Amino acid sequence: MTRMGNGVAVARREARSVGGDSEAPPGYKWQVLLVAGTGIFMSTLSNGIVNVALPVLTREFEASLVLAQWVVLGYVLCITGLLLPAGRLADMRGRKEVFLGGFVVFAIGAALCTFAPSLPWLIAARVIQGIGGAFVQANSGALITQAFPPNERGRALGLNGSFVSAGALTGPIVGGFITAAFGWRASFLAILVVSAIATPAGWWMLRRSPVKPGQRFDLAGAALFLLATGSLMLALNGGSVAGWLAPGTLGLLALAVVAGGAFVVVERRVAQPTVDFAMFANRGFSTAVAAAFLSFMAISGNVLLMPFYFQYVLHEPPDTTGLYLIASPVTMMVMAPLGGWLSDRSGPRMITAVGLTLEVAVLASLATLAVDTHPLAVSAMLVLMGVALALFNSPNSNAMFSSVSPSHLGLVGGFQALSRNLGQSLGQTVAGVLWSVGTLAVAGEVSSATQASPEAMMAGFHLAYGVAACLAGAALVVSVVARPRTVRVAAAPA
Repeated sequence: MTRMGNGVAVARREARSVGGDSEAPPGYKWQVLLVAGTGIFMSTLSNGIVNVALPVLTREFEASLVLAQWVVLGYVLCITGLLLPAGRLADMRGRKEVFLGGFVVFAIGAALCTFAPSLPWLIAARVIQGIGGAFVQANSGALITQAFPPNERGRALGLNGSFVSAGALTGPIVGGFITAAFGWRASFLAILVVSAIATPAGWWMLRRSPVKPGQRFDLAGAALFLLATGSLMLALNGGSVAGWLAPGTLGLLALAVVAGGAFVVVERRVAQPTVDFAMFANRGFSTAVAAAFLSFMAISGNVLLMPFYFQYVLHEPPDTTGLYLIASPVTMMVMAPLGGWLSDRSGPRMITAVGLTLEVAVLASLATLAVDTHPLAVSAMLVLMGVALALFNSPNSNAMFSSVSPSHLGLVGGFQALSRNLGQSLGQTVAGVLWSVGTLAVAGEVSSATQASPEAMMAGFHLAYGVAACLAGAALVVSVVARPRTVRVAAAPA
C-alpha cells in the first residue's frame, strides 16, 4: 500500500457515506473532467481576453486607464471574495447545480458585456461574470475529486491544471486575434456562445451531487469575508498608484483587518459557518493551503517583472517577448498531469518537495540575471519554472482535497482558488515594490524605476527575485516539515 493507502481507504468509506460517485457508469469521470475543465478554461480565458482588449476599450469609451482597469479589477475582486461562500453553497445545495449555475451567470455577464453601451455598464457586467466565475472556480476541483477514485485524483487534478494553463496561455492570443479582426465585443460573444453550449451539455452529463438536509447559509460570514478580501485587494491594487501611506490605502487596509477579525468571531459562533476552522487542525489540509499560498506569492512576481526584463534590459520587442514568456505556461500545461500521476503513485509529500526545491533553484538563478544574459537562457529557466510548478501544484491540490471529508470538497475548492488568487495579488504587489525600491536605490536622479538604466534595473530584479526565492524556500520548509507522511481524512460533520 502506498503512503496514501490509509487515506484511500478512509476516503472511499467517506465517499460511500455521503453518496459519492463510486457507482457511476464507466467513463463518467472523464465526462466530469471535460465539463469541469471547460468551466475553468473559460474562466481563465476570459481574463486574458479582456487584458488584451483594455487599450481598445480605453480609446473607444474615451476613459482613463485607472477607470478602464476596473473591467479587470471588478472581475477579480468578485471571484476572490466569493470563492469560499461559493464553495460552501455548493456543499449545501449540490455541486452540479452551483457549478452550472455559475456557467449561466457567467454567460449572462458575457451577454451584457457584448452589448455594453458604456464603460460603467461593462464594469457592472464583468462583476456579474465574476460571480459566475467564483461558482465555477470553487467547484471544478471538487467535482473532479468526487468523480475520480483516490488513486487517480492526482492525474485528474493535473489535467484540470492543464485546462487552467491552456486558458491563461490562449486568452491573450485568442483575445488579440478576435479583437483585431472583429472588435472587442466579439470576444465576449464567443464566450457567450461556448457557455450557451456547455451549460446544457453539463446538465445532461453531470450527476446530481448529494446534499445534507437542514443546512443554513452563513450570510453574515459570507458578507464579512467579501468585505475583508475586497478591501485587501483594493488596497493592494491601488497602493502602488495612490501611495502606500495614502489615507485611502491605509483606510482599506484597516477595513480589511477589522472585517477579517469580525469574520473570525462570527465563524466561531455560528452553528453552520462558511469556514469550519476545525479543518485547519488537519495538518494535511493546512499545510497544503499554506504551501500553495507561499508558492504562488513567490512565483507571481515573475509575471509582472519578466516582461520588463526582456523589453527594458534585453531590448526585445513585445512580440518576441510574448514568445519567450509562454515557456512556463506551455510547460505547465504539458507536465501537470505527470505531476499528478506521480503523486498518485508515491504520495504528494515527496513530489511537492521536489517541485518546490526546483522552484527555489530557478528563482535563485533568476536573481543572478545580468544585462547580457541570452534570452534563450532565460527562457530555459522559465521552462524549468513550469516543470517546478507542475510537480508542485497538482500533487499539492491532491493532498488538499484528499485530506477532507467529501462533504467539504466545495469549501476546499474555494480555498484552493483563494490561495492562488491572494498569493498572486500579494506577490505581484510585493515584487513591484521591491523592484522599484531596489532600482531607485542605485538609479540616481530618476522619478520612476522604468526610467532608470538597465544596470540600475538589475539591482531591483536581484532584490525582487532574491525575496521570491526566500518565499519559495519557506513554502518548501512548510511542505517538508509540516506535511504528514500519510493522508488523514477529516471526519464528516454531524
